[in-house]
Amino acid sequence: MDLPLTVDISRLTTGGQLIEFEKEGYARIGVMPRYGDAESVEWFDVEPCCMFHLINCFEEGDEVVVQGLCSADSVIPGPRLNKLGVLPERSQLTGDGNKMKQGISEKLFSRLYEWRLNREKQTVSGEYLTGRECSLEFPMINNNYTGVRHSYAYAQIVDSITRSGEGCGKVLPKYGGFAKLCLNEREMEDVDQTSAKDLIKTEIHRLGEDQFCSGSSFVPRVHGLHEDDGWIISFVHDEVTNTSQVHIIDTQRFEGAPVAKITLPHRVPYGFHGTFIHSNT
Repeated sequence: MDLPLTVDISRLTTGGQLIEFEKEGYARIGVMPRYGDAESVEWFDVEPCCMFHLINCFEEGDEVVVQGLCSADSVIPGPRLNKLGVLPERSQLTGDGNKMKQGISEKLFSRLYEWRLNREKQTVSGEYLTGRECSLEFPMINNNYTGVRHSYAYAQIVDSITRSGEGCGKVLPKYGGFAKLCLNEREMEDVDQTSAKDLIKTEIHRLGEDQFCSGSSFVPRVHGLHEDDGWIISFVHDEVTNTSQVHIIDTQRFEGAPVAKITLPHRVPYGFHGTFIHSNT
């Protein structure tokens, strides 16, 4: 994918951002044969958007299907978020002294989008598959289905946005749960009083208050019979007790309690990607 999220060191000399999302730039998706080269890439122009993570790509007839988590702007240039009014300078408190969660703006709200690239007709179509209930990031699938049609995907849910330190412009999303995306099941969601949109079914697994996850992985059951037969394994930190755990969630009983919580002897800092390595590898 060729999207207008650019890196330009010359911008730093004028007080700009190293990484910049150029909203007015172009965007395109390239399709290259598995044994092709740069000259064999077919380019399809799409509407500019910001996307950090693909979910999956596969062929379906004359179409190449591309799925990813898409937003209208980038969360990376942190200092700009103040100018947009997304974050206050200091943490706000409620009347009982508890911290208020800082919401994510519509421009930074990340949803599942699906492009269909028709190689025969050289056309592009696309649609959002999830609504505005949850902003999603760090998607996962059963890796046995990479590159082929699949039925399920998983993602972390953005719970709030916070500063990384007092007076620091850098901001970090916090993830307060997980979503299971049932790609072959559709539900009607009310958009307003006069219309509704056909979106995929989404199951939600919420963490406890002031608990946030990172480094999640989907682990398929060995010899499992179904694509969603497995577990989400994730680090979870409780900011009230300052304890870190590993949560293991049965993805066929996704909205239920974890099948196990393992308390760790040390704090695990919030991170990005995680992986699971079997002991017999």
